[in-house]
Amino acid sequence: MSHPRRRTSLIALGSALALVTTLAACGDGDDPAADSATSSSADASASPSSSASASESATANATGELPTVKGGFGQVPTISVPDATPPSDLVISTLQQGKGPATQAGETIVVNYAGVRWADGQVFDSSFDRGAPAGFGIGIGAVIPGWDSGLVGIKAGTRVLMVLPPDQAYGDTPPGDPIQAGDTLVFVVDVLGSHAGNAAAKGEPAPTEDDSLPYVSITPKAPEIVIPPGSPAKQLIAIPVVVGQGAKVKKGDTVVVQYKGVLWRNGKEFDSSWSRQQPFVTTIGQGAVITGWDKGLIGQTVGSRVMLVVPPKDGYGDAGQGEIKGTDTMVFAVDILGAY
Repeated sequence: MSHPRRRTSLIALGSALALVTTLAACGDGDDPAADSATSSSADASASPSSSASASESATANATGELPTVKGGFGQVPTISVPDATPPSDLVISTLQQGKGPATQAGETIVVNYAGVRWADGQVFDSSFDRGAPAGFGIGIGAVIPGWDSGLVGIKAGTRVLMVLPPDQAYGDTPPGDPIQAGDTLVFVVDVLGSHAGNAAAKGEPAPTEDDSLPYVSITPKAPEIVIPPGSPAKQLIAIPVVVGQGAKVKKGDTVVVQYKGVLWRNGKEFDSSWSRQQPFVTTIGQGAVITGWDKGLIGQTVGSRVMLVVPPKDGYGDAGQGEIKGTDTMVFAVDILGAY
């Protein structure tokens, strides 16, 4: 299956946040989008849901001194670890409560975070330093256990302190220096937003009336794409068929999208986030996805469904990829769910 990412990999995750089973798992693959732009509201807070209750009990069960944090939501945190024995249980403490929707298991969550070792306070990873939030499925085993359970039920706009004992982090199999076997890890996490697996564009319909262009359905569900007779244009085409009222996508934004891709020559689907029930997260305008995405999504608004007709030169070029031939024009329907 081919994705919108570049051939080598759609997403280049940052350093150690192999937070996932490798937290980067959220970026492996060959998405055509990975070469190709938000702002979901960050007005949220720690949820009073079942997860929130778990967080409260985890904090209540913690004994001893906890790390201190300077800086508010959206600011680079300064984390100070005490010279004390770390707690043996997972600790999740709300530092600043947001007011947005609470995350649900199975959703795609977008966060900024910084992580340090309890042993020496050394920063081992930070999305703040990279200047790009991270996105991944939550509650589905895509990230380390402490994140997978601790971030479900947290509202957008919330900053939390997380202390992960080894069994909630990497245990005796660390991803590499500086994280060591048996390390307790400390994170400060800002929850920016989350998106359900069936989330779709919610803007105003603006169907195309050009019979030489593909038909893309405008209903808020997995799109239908119908290829017209004739040959495709040789230039990139980017047209919203649903126009959202959100912020415009900018170069460097982290975007959350749903998409479906088909080949012009036969109308065959080659990839779809809808079939996985997992929105796709990438950085736009910086070569993380194919050129057609990088060029075609910048300037579009959050809430839009955009039809992209991508000629080979803006896709995978003469080499093609998988079932996509070097002569293939690709057609995408891309729903822009959020940009951060």
